[in-house]
Amino acid sequence: MSVHAHEPPAPAGVDVGPLPPEGVEEVLTDVFVRGERCRVLDAAGPPGTRGGPQWLLAEFGDGRITGSCPSGRWRRSDAPPTAHLSAPSLDPRTDRWRVLEVLVFGPHAQIRLGEGADAGWVATDAPGDLPEWLRPRDRSFLLQGWVGDADSRTLEGEVPLSVTREPSGAEAVLPVAWTGFSGRLRTLPEQGRGALESTGTWLTVREYWACDPVTGAVGVAFHRLTGVCAGTKPTGPEFEVGTGDETGTGGPAATRGRAGER
Repeated sequence: MSVHAHEPPAPAGVDVGPLPPEGVEEVLTDVFVRGERCRVLDAAGPPGTRGGPQWLLAEFGDGRITGSCPSGRWRRSDAPPTAHLSAPSLDPRTDRWRVLEVLVFGPHAQIRLGEGADAGWVATDAPGDLPEWLRPRDRSFLLQGWVGDADSRTLEGEVPLSVTREPSGAEAVLPVAWTGFSGRLRTLPEQGRGALESTGTWLTVREYWACDPVTGAVGVAFHRLTGVCAGTKPTGPEFEVGTGDETGTGGPAATRGRAGER
């Protein structure tokens, strides 16, 4: 190893710990066998977070399984009427070799199982104050699909699930009630200025930053998924129509850019 090599800086504001083998088994059993909310995820994070919504994003060598568990039981994409758009169901006793990555997540924590489900990790917010430039930041990313009920639609059922057709023609099953993308002009206080207020279906993410002790450079070093939602864009930044510049205002999205400012 080069004498100049050094370990990458640790992300600030997040705790990442390994799951014991019995914890990995419990996650697989709850999500894929019992079909009930993940007890390991419920137990992670600060007090008072148990019982919140949970989501699933599982990547396999032969496809993907998504799911939503707003209360007691999972609704997953590998069951009718979306089984034909999903990877086959996982039997943890015989075919966990299919697993590339399993993410079970909620607003307060994320569980990640690695390839073959041989190991797992839990990520949660770490307690303590941080300087503003290292504080975790919430972001939301638009999930694409053709606008219109014929191509992107919410399925019937108590637990939200939707099917979308992407511009490539591929179909995806999303664990959320679908809202097509649209935008409206919101007038800013300065004359002649306006911001785009976006509505759509979003994947929300919390970014954690690190500072390189050698160079002083700051960048995103870790992220965890925090939810899937539909409606008005839930986080900043907000951009001015025409210039594309960040507005820097306290608009409905911009006020929730940093996790500590919500």
